[in-house]
Amino acid sequence: MTQNTATVKNTRPNPAGSFYMRMGNTTYVIGVHFSKESKDTLEDKMKRLMRDDVKTDNF
Repeated sequence: MTQNTATVKNTRPNPAGSFYMRMGNTTYVIGVHFSKESKDTLEDKMKRLMRDDVKTDNF
């Protein structure tokens, strides 16, 4: 029995704060950034987004 192994070589380096996401035959490059001056945590931001969605009946 032989074992086939495949190596995926990333030819393009990922810049800091970005990643690739593949959905079907489409590859998306997702970029993220954060303000160094911001005092909000991720939890604070998520709660605010959910609260705003509920207020606008957008769910």
